[in-house]
Amino acid sequence: MAQPTNGSIKAIYNDEKDSALYKNPVVQVINIKKVPTSNNVNRYRVIISDGTYFMQAMLASQHTALVENETLQKYSLIVLKDYVCNTLQNRKIIIALNIEVLPNGPDMHRIGSPVNLEAELGQDSGAKASNEQQNGQQQLFVQNQPQQNAPMSNPYNNSANNATSINNTSARSNNVYADANLFPIKSLNPYQNRWIIKARVTQKSDIKFWHKGTSEGKLFSVNLLDKSGEIKATAFNAEVDRLHSMLQENKTYYISKARVTMAKKQFSNLNNDYELVFDSNSEVEECNDESIPTMSFDFVEIAKLDNGIEKGDTVDIIGVVKEDEGIQEIVSRASGKPVKKRQLTIVDMSKKQVKLTLWDRQAENFDSTGSPIVACKGCRVSDFGGRSLSLLSSGTLKLNPDIPEASQLRQWYDREGQSAYLDSFSSSSLGNSENSSAGSTPTKTLAEAKTENLGAGEKADFFNVRARVVYMKSDNCWYPACPECKKKLVVEGGSWRCEKDQKQFPEPDYRYILSLSISDATTQMFMSAFDEVGNKILGKSATEMVRLRETDDVAYQNAFKDCYFHLYTFKCKAKVESYNDSARTKYTIIEATAVDYVTDGNQLAKEIDSYLSL
Repeated sequence: MAQPTNGSIKAIYNDEKDSALYKNPVVQVINIKKVPTSNNVNRYRVIISDGTYFMQAMLASQHTALVENETLQKYSLIVLKDYVCNTLQNRKIIIALNIEVLPNGPDMHRIGSPVNLEAELGQDSGAKASNEQQNGQQQLFVQNQPQQNAPMSNPYNNSANNATSINNTSARSNNVYADANLFPIKSLNPYQNRWIIKARVTQKSDIKFWHKGTSEGKLFSVNLLDKSGEIKATAFNAEVDRLHSMLQENKTYYISKARVTMAKKQFSNLNNDYELVFDSNSEVEECNDESIPTMSFDFVEIAKLDNGIEKGDTVDIIGVVKEDEGIQEIVSRASGKPVKKRQLTIVDMSKKQVKLTLWDRQAENFDSTGSPIVACKGCRVSDFGGRSLSLLSSGTLKLNPDIPEASQLRQWYDREGQSAYLDSFSSSSLGNSENSSAGSTPTKTLAEAKTENLGAGEKADFFNVRARVVYMKSDNCWYPACPECKKKLVVEGGSWRCEKDQKQFPEPDYRYILSLSISDATTQMFMSAFDEVGNKILGKSATEMVRLRETDDVAYQNAFKDCYFHLYTFKCKAKVESYNDSARTKYTIIEATAVDYVTDGNQLAKEIDSYLSL
């Protein structure tokens, strides 16, 4: 028969996490009591023993069935696989989050003669007999129910309670917290209800509005950091009004009485299984503590992005901005709305470079003057072009941060990095290289795109081609767009009207709708392109081109001619469409990137070497 891990109770009580006794200890359950709750969900308090000492524990709600189906009985042996030890009303209690019940024997009995550890240490002032103490402790569990079982306040309820909470929050004095038993962020879990953290806001989102069926609302979130870790916190509706202006990036706050819930990993890039939700009872107060770090990074070298890191993973990255392709505007496939993007090329001391895309506010506000160093937390890894990065909306960007990694990187780049040969993750320059990343866009010639019947299937096909613009139609190459939704405007009574938004504007925001011919060494092909590509190729916005045509038609025509014969890598979409009962393939340019001759030349040289070595 298995035996309890002698000494484990004391190791747990003293938080001796480096001790072998602390990890997966075997303990014996010597008493079980049901704890009444406010929502009629049964919970069980147990006394656990290592044969020498005993202390109290609360079973997580998912283990209730083990007691009720008699898998877990009095004198059963269990393995504590995951647990925390918290202090409640000056007493310590174990929260058993994950346990394994060992097989029950035919003759189960108490092992050893365990005594109350807290009583022996002098922390139990009553020093009562163990059975009296157990009965007396039941009230403790009733008063300190895990918040998972407490009634949840409605985050959408804009009631007077919210006003009360505002007054309570602002009236609370810092002195209340001065001697508080602060919790580290990493220890927070749904089975606590009396905790206070002191944390720095490292990232704050914009207010977002949502609509679902007949309901709607708003939310914003912050990332909170202390010395132990990070956690995301989200506010809804009335709490947005209360907390959005109060919580500011880089400031430090005492925070308590928020709900701890399981983290929604699809919306968070933090290494934490839990997150916080503010409600009307939540308390937030600014404080000042310079000892709390301003940011926590776990950097990955650029060269290691294809070493065990999968598409869709999130990483932290640091690099020097080698190239900035400028602000662009595209239409989101998911929402159909226009979004701003900026594509950077960054490098690091691994002598590898990678594309990094910034979005919306971060894209608009970014200044690449002087080849700055960027430290990014929460970049989504893509296999486009072999490997590329996209900074999530929940991610954080620090420009020229005051950290050792940035100092080392700056010294390296100024000394040798800016003139060093830098490798890239570019998919094959010749097309179907064995080294191309699976799932990346293949490179084709224009002739191959035609002969392989790209776009003839149910879905569109995408391909890259290196080609030059040899002709572009200069008439009817734009449309008057709504500044908000980008739909076409119509003239009405001397102003411009958007039929979708039912709004009027004094003037439109013109957007490109181009028809052009591109050519490579194999053939020539007509394609369409839209605003983002037009801005890239022509170097002017459609609105600027409209004004130019009105004032100087010769300069206007020359602007088109000036863009001819420059070499680009075009990402294209091919899709067969039907017109008047006849099918033809429509080709659309969706991205245009100027060719980097140094990088591509080195890539070609590598591929030639690989062919010669066969």
